[in-house]
Amino acid sequence: MPTFAFSVPVGSWHPFLAASLASLRAQGAGVSVALLDASGDPRVKALADLHDDWLAYRRHGPDGGQSDAIIEGWQHVQGDWLGWLNADDILMPGALDKVRSRLAQDSSLDVVYGHSSIIDETGAMTGYHFNVEPPGPRLLQAGIISQPSCFFRRSACEGIGGVNPDLHYVMDWDLWIRMYEADAKFDFVDAPLSMVLWGEDTKTASLNKRRRSELQDIINRHAPPEARTGTFRAFVVHAAADRMWPAGLREKLRRRLRRSGPTVFGVRADGLVQPGASLILAHYDDAPKTGLTLEFDCPATGVNVNGTPKLEAVGKTSSSIEIRLARPLPANETLRVNLSAAPNHPVRFLRAAWQV
Repeated sequence: MPTFAFSVPVGSWHPFLAASLASLRAQGAGVSVALLDASGDPRVKALADLHDDWLAYRRHGPDGGQSDAIIEGWQHVQGDWLGWLNADDILMPGALDKVRSRLAQDSSLDVVYGHSSIIDETGAMTGYHFNVEPPGPRLLQAGIISQPSCFFRRSACEGIGGVNPDLHYVMDWDLWIRMYEADAKFDFVDAPLSMVLWGEDTKTASLNKRRRSELQDIINRHAPPEARTGTFRAFVVHAAADRMWPAGLREKLRRRLRRSGPTVFGVRADGLVQPGASLILAHYDDAPKTGLTLEFDCPATGVNVNGTPKLEAVGKTSSSIEIRLARPLPANETLRVNLSAAPNHPVRFLRAAWQV
């Protein structure tokens, strides 16, 4: 059975760290985790103490940055396959079982990755990572891999020199490109394998001088000449949209930029609900979930829902649907909510929040 080694670099405390560690622990046997804590925050150490019987390696103290911490973790834990989660990344239940299933079908694979669902600062789902797509040459000019949903063979990583410790923003994209150009064998799982925070303070929302420099360098070295200007411009435009204020204007601009984007599980990049739309959710809280609130950008009267496990729409307001689950959903299980909208009633999905 393939074994996995994970690094969890922590630069500062994040409320999602507990769920991040719980999601790794829930993957079952054959998973070794290193916690690399440079935060100096006692809450991180207290949380690590709760997992001390399970963490394979932990370090509390300064490091040389995120890339340096990731490398340190892998050096101290065993596993044929590698991955890393940041403090605000969470694996979906059964994510590594899906990877193992792929490897059982083709043992020659070097990289396996899948989709990610996107969550906000409250933990509510807001959509899917719409840039993710199956492997191919576009990897050289676009970030088509969601890092928390990507897992790769240790030998393939070490064979091309591993993570570049000098990179802070594009170390993942740089790693994928170097493995791709070394003819590593990539495969794609058409399922969400992680939950990823897209928030205002997310590192990839920044466009500071260092990130601009790293992006420009990797684009100039790998993207086709005719695509370089457009690729860099796309990063600039989307980063600017993510920083725009007030929030209402920011969301309006985001939807406009994404309306020509791809559809993932029936949800278009701008949230437009398409036929066959599904929301795939999970949680790692102690208390089981009994309900869910779906929010849309317009009246939800024309939206119908069903799901697995069974659920029931118990109330609709001007722009939301209250859902009651037939049985409480415990941690480490998934809920699939299927949406259908009337053809003459276009509606955009905004968020799905567990009821407290």
